[in-house]
Amino acid sequence: TAFAAGVKATFTAAGGTFTETEPAFDKIMWRVNKIGGMTEVENELIEDSPFAIESLLRGLFAVAISAKNERNILRGTGVGEPLGILNAPSAIGISDSTNASFVWADVASMYSRFKSVGGQPVWLIHPSVWPKIMVMSNGNDNVWQGNLQGGPTNVLNGYPIVVSEHLPQIGQTGSVLLADLSGYLMFERAGLSIAYSDQVGFTKDVGTWRFRQRNDGKPW
Repeated sequence: TAFAAGVKATFTAAGGTFTETEPAFDKIMWRVNKIGGMTEVENELIEDSPFAIESLLRGLFAVAISAKNERNILRGTGVGEPLGILNAPSAIGISDSTNASFVWADVASMYSRFKSVGGQPVWLIHPSVWPKIMVMSNGNDNVWQGNLQGGPTNVLNGYPIVVSEHLPQIGQTGSVLLADLSGYLMFERAGLSIAYSDQVGFTKDVGTWRFRQRNDGKPW
């Protein structure tokens, strides 16, 4: 098994000497990347807004960083940004049975090639895949069991379905991904940092907020 890092178990006769077996260790190299941005706000808005503009911006910054991290985990190139699952050597591509669609045969093919690393496997799909899932059939029965009153149960073949707009649309490689996300390593050198300055935009009479995070990631 690949998860034993090269360690092998062999039969040994009574009184015999065990066969030496050594794990193969490797160092993980992190190339820490910086993401973020800056926002200028007129001082009139800062003074006159009935809402706390800083609190609003902090929430928006967190959403933006979270979205970028999600995109990088799924399809980052590994050049100047984390390496995403779809671009990693460990990703196994499955040719769809029906062009630009997602059918039960594709579920079976992906399931047959998948091995969990001990976490909770999930189906990650682009929203455009939903119309295919909701009418999916195995030839005799509908695979998807709709619930018009209670809403759909987001499970396919026993694994939860998670939707991400950062995956390619249906008909493109990677629109459906079966993954154990516990097999992805995310390294945060520094968490979300937010700073404010009223000096940068002094001549324009604006206040400036800067947000940044330093991280890297790759499939284990």
